[in-house]
Amino acid sequence: MSALEKVATDPLHDVRAYAAGFEHWLAAPPDSLRAATAPLPNYADRVSAMAAMMRDLHDAGWSRYGWPEESGGLGGTILHRGAFWETLSRHHVPGMALFEHLEILAPALVAMGPPDFVSQALPALLSGQELWAQGFSEPDAGSDLASLRTVAVAGDGGFKINGRKIWTSWARYATWCLVLARTGTPESRHRGLTAFIVDLRSPGVEVRAIEQANGTDELAEVTFDDVHVSDARIVGHLDGGWKVAMHILSHERGTFAWFRHCFLYQQLTDGLEHGGADSDAQLGDALLDLAAVTTTSHAGLHAHAADDPLGPKAAFTKLLLCEAERSVNSWRYDLDADLAIGVQDDETAMRRQEYLFSRIVTVYGGSQQMQLETIAKQTLRLP
Repeated sequence: MSALEKVATDPLHDVRAYAAGFEHWLAAPPDSLRAATAPLPNYADRVSAMAAMMRDLHDAGWSRYGWPEESGGLGGTILHRGAFWETLSRHHVPGMALFEHLEILAPALVAMGPPDFVSQALPALLSGQELWAQGFSEPDAGSDLASLRTVAVAGDGGFKINGRKIWTSWARYATWCLVLARTGTPESRHRGLTAFIVDLRSPGVEVRAIEQANGTDELAEVTFDDVHVSDARIVGHLDGGWKVAMHILSHERGTFAWFRHCFLYQQLTDGLEHGGADSDAQLGDALLDLAAVTTTSHAGLHAHAADDPLGPKAAFTKLLLCEAERSVNSWRYDLDADLAIGVQDDETAMRRQEYLFSRIVTVYGGSQQMQLETIAKQTLRLP
């Protein structure tokens, strides 16, 4: 009996048994996992390597745990997914890349998406065949989603979407995009938004990659010009997009911190051999910041596993993750001046990308100021 079969026979889908079985299987890893651990500064190469690895992990069954059987999974909870990515980080996979959307978009799709579509789309994402983008921010509506201007007008058995999204995560590589569009009046604000599943191969869609300061093109500008979307591709309900967005942001600002901080721990561990006594104070600060994320994000995982979403409490975890991301990378920068200057090998180039990305983490998923406002108004009930 294989390690995966032993897990499958456990009616409780025990997370420790799952993690042990996965660890045993990784003792002889597939070539695709070895390829994904290599430093790949070119983002397209990284996407390709990660997709190949995810295909093998899906075919072997490991990535299907933590997802409901009716959606193409093998049962279990988000705790299985937490163990899955934690294990991969310890085996030197450098990050989730665009598979971050498995923990940002996919939970909302499973909870509120069209069941027939999701039962096909989730396995395609888990296996790296069809990737996803998130279409929220606009040139004049970043953290203030309620002011977005992309519109969806009903007609011809569906909707016509017109508008423009900016900083759209991984759109260059994606097949599908979860688009938040206005179906009500501008005055309706958050009450007049709807979440649509848009095929980025549709006529009228234009994707223009945006190269960031760290050299990657994981973001894009996406224009929608009379793009037809079937009314069967609504996530949630008509004018119910705000609930979908809050579900997504609860994961992006909350439970995602667990997945991300596992890779930050590995970055810190990998840098220890280059450290000295003069960097101990910075190292200690980074460890304390990561410990804070461990505590809050672990509690968030268990809350979601119990079907108790974090809501505004996710803002605390997002702020702690930002601080940890910056402190870990500041410590690594002080250890290696080549991150800023000089000819770089692939490994150094990857560390530089991580450092530069850490400078903008207080913006994505809602700015630091928006997180503080959420805490002030919705948790502390300040005027």
